[in-house]
Amino acid sequence: MSRRRRIAVVFALLLVLAVPAPVAAVDRTTIDDPFSERSLTKVYPGADDFSEPSGQYRTVGAYRQVDGERQLAGYVFLTSNVVDVEGYGDEPIEFLVALDTNGTIRGVELVEQHEPFFDRTSAIQRLRRFSYQMVGMSVTQDVTLRDPDGNEHHVDALTGASVTTRASIETVTRSARIVAKEKGIVSESALDDGSTNETATNQSSERRMTLGDLGRGAPLARWDAGAPDATAGSNDSLTLYAAPIESDPVKRSLFADRAAGPPDANATVLWVGLNAPGSASRPERLRLHQWTRSYAPPVHETRIDGVDWSAALAIEGTLDTASPFVLDLTVGGERLSRTYGPGGLAVRRPVDAVAARTVPAWVGTVESAWQDNWLAAAALVVFLTGIVGIFTFRSRISRRTGWTTNRLRIGTLGVTLAFIGWYHPTQPTTQQIAILVRELVSWATAGGFRWALFFSAPLVAITFICIALVIPKWGRGVFCGWICPFGALSELLYKLTPWEYELPREYHVKLEKLRYPLFVAIVIGFVISTDFGATLAKVEPFKAAFYSSLVTDPVYIAWSALLVVSGAFMFRPYCRYVCPLGAGLALGNVLQREPIQRYDLCGDCVKCQSDCEFQAIEDDGSIDRFQCFQCSVCVDNYYDPEGCPVVLQYDNEHGFTVDAWRDPALIERIRPEDRTTEQQRLLAERAVTDGGETEPYAGSSDLVPDGTVVDMVRRETAGGDAPGSDASCGCSGSDASCGCSGTAWLDGGDGDA
Repeated sequence: MSRRRRIAVVFALLLVLAVPAPVAAVDRTTIDDPFSERSLTKVYPGADDFSEPSGQYRTVGAYRQVDGERQLAGYVFLTSNVVDVEGYGDEPIEFLVALDTNGTIRGVELVEQHEPFFDRTSAIQRLRRFSYQMVGMSVTQDVTLRDPDGNEHHVDALTGASVTTRASIETVTRSARIVAKEKGIVSESALDDGSTNETATNQSSERRMTLGDLGRGAPLARWDAGAPDATAGSNDSLTLYAAPIESDPVKRSLFADRAAGPPDANATVLWVGLNAPGSASRPERLRLHQWTRSYAPPVHETRIDGVDWSAALAIEGTLDTASPFVLDLTVGGERLSRTYGPGGLAVRRPVDAVAARTVPAWVGTVESAWQDNWLAAAALVVFLTGIVGIFTFRSRISRRTGWTTNRLRIGTLGVTLAFIGWYHPTQPTTQQIAILVRELVSWATAGGFRWALFFSAPLVAITFICIALVIPKWGRGVFCGWICPFGALSELLYKLTPWEYELPREYHVKLEKLRYPLFVAIVIGFVISTDFGATLAKVEPFKAAFYSSLVTDPVYIAWSALLVVSGAFMFRPYCRYVCPLGAGLALGNVLQREPIQRYDLCGDCVKCQSDCEFQAIEDDGSIDRFQCFQCSVCVDNYYDPEGCPVVLQYDNEHGFTVDAWRDPALIERIRPEDRTTEQQRLLAERAVTDGGETEPYAGSSDLVPDGTVVDMVRRETAGGDAPGSDASCGCSGSDASCGCSGTAWLDGGDGDA
C-alpha cells in the first residue's frame, strides 16, 4: 500500500471512531411510565397511596395513613404538564416532582431529556444527581449557584453545561410554584415575601375587594401626578395604581361579573386603578407598551374599595410582567405615561421607560449567569482587548520595538490555555454555530429565536462576539491562532517535545479541505435533529480536553487523546486538517479587508514560506487567507531589516529607519493589491512631484545560472538618471558587470534567505 493511501486509511478510521454509534441507539427516556406506582413511590417515598392524575396539570394526590385515617400528604406532577422550558437540546427537560402540603419539594426524578453530551448512562446520572439538590427546598425560595443569601437555596451547577443547569432549575421551580398556587398551598404574597405561613386567600365575588387586598396579593405600583381638572394651588392630585395579577382566585373575583367568565389561563391579567377629582377619574384611552409591541386590551371595569375607578385588563399576547412595561393613558384630555418596574416599582426615569420598550424578555433569564461570572467576564474582555490591541499596533511593535509578534503570540497561548482552557473553560464549538444556524432557520420559518441559548454562557458569548468583530478586519486567525484553548494546548505541547513530523505539501493541500464537509455535515445534522448533530459533533475533542467531568464515552476519550498526542509529533494536526469550527470561521474570511502585506520578491524568496508552520503561504508568495492562522511570522519577517531581502536592500541604499515604509522607494516594492490607502496616497504624491511621468516601479527578479536569487531594482525619474547613479558610465542599469552605483544588486545566497 502506498504512503498516500495509508494516510487516507488512517484518517478514515479516525473519523469512523469519532462517530461510533448511530443516533437511534441513544435512549433519552429514563422513566417509561411516570405515573406507575413504582415511579410515584420512588419520587414520594413517604406516601402510602396515590390517586389518579386529574385537574389542569394532571396532578396525582399523595396520601399517607395517620392513625388509620387517609390524609393528603402532597402532590406529584410531571413538569411537562405544567411548563415548557426548552433546554440546549431544543426540547424540554422532563422531571417527575413531589410537593408536600407545606410547599416543600420532596422528590425529583429525571424522566426524559435531549441535551447534547448527556447521552451516556453516567452523564445522565450526573444530571439526575444535580436535580436531587432541589429536594428539600421550599417553593418560596430562589435557587442560587453562589453562596446563599437570605431566602435562597444553593445548588452546584453542572460543569460546562450552563444552559442545561438553568433549564433544569427553571423547569422544577416554576412548575412547583404553579402547582402550589393552583392547589392553594401558598398565596401570591407568600411567594413574594418568602413565607409559607399563609394559605391562598379565596376571594368571593360577594365581597368587594379592597386596595389592600390587591396590595397583599400582587406587587402594586403607585404614581402621584397633578390632576387635569385641579385648579391652580389646589391639593387635588391624580393617583395611578397598577398591579399584575397571577392569583387565580383574584382573577375570578375581578372577572366575576363578566359574561365570558375569567380569561384564558395563558392571558396576562393587569389591574389598573385611578384616584382623581371630577371628570378625570375615568381614562379616555389606555394602552400598554413593552419592547417593540403595543397592546390595547379590552377594559373590564371592576369595583375596588379605595379607588375612584379601576379595571382589569386581559392581555392576550406576550406581555412579560417580570420586565418593565409602559402604561399610556389619556385622562381628562391629558396624556399620562408611567413605567411599571418588576416587583411593583414605579419607575419615573425616562431611561427606564425606554428600557421597558426595548429590553427583550430573555435578558432576565440570563442575568443571573452574568452576575455569577462578572469577574471572569471582565477579565476575558480585558484579555481579548489586549489581543486586539496587539493586532492594531503590531506593525508598529515590529518596526519600533524589535519584538517579534509571534513571541507575544506564544505567551498569549499560555494565558489562553491556563485561563479559558482549564481555569474557566470557554471553548467555542461547532455545535454553537450549528445551533445558531438552526435558530435562524426557526426564526425565518416560525418567527422564534432563543437568544438565551447563546447568552447563558457569558464567556463563550463574549468570545463569539469578539470573533464576529475581528473576522472582517483580520480574519478568523485571531481566534484560531491566538485565542482557541485547544489550539493553544496542541501548539504548546508540540513546542515542548523534541519530535517533528510534517506531511508532504501535496498531502497537506488535500487534507486541509477535509474540515469543510465536516462542518457542513454537523450544521445540517443539528438542523435535522439535535441528537444527530451532537453525535457528529463528537469529532471535536474539546469536551474531553476541558470539560472532562462531562465525558464518559471511552471511544470519544480515546479519539480525543489521539488528537492531543498527535499534536506532540505534528504541528497542530487537528486544527489544520479536521477542525470543523475552524472551517466554519474560515468561511468568514471572505469578509477580510486587511491582508498581510507582501513584497514583489516574496515569490522568489522562500523565507516566510519555510518559517510558516501552518503552511499558509503559496509558492508565489501570496497568503492563503483560508489557511492563515495569523501567527505573524511573516509579519515579523516583513519588517526585519536583517532577515528580509527587500528591507536589507533598502537599508543598503537609503539607510533603514522605522519610517521606511512611508518612503515611496520601499512602497514600490509592496505588491499593489496589498498597499494601504495611505501608501497609495504617498505614491500618488511622489508621482505628482516627479512631473507625472514617473514609472513607479521597473524591476525584475531573476535566477542567475548558478541558481542564486538576485533582485535587480531600477528606479528612474522622468528627468533622467536614477538617484545616486553614475551617469558617465552609460549603463542602463541592466549590466551587473559594470559595477556602477545606479543598480542595486542583492545576492540572496542559495534562495533560502
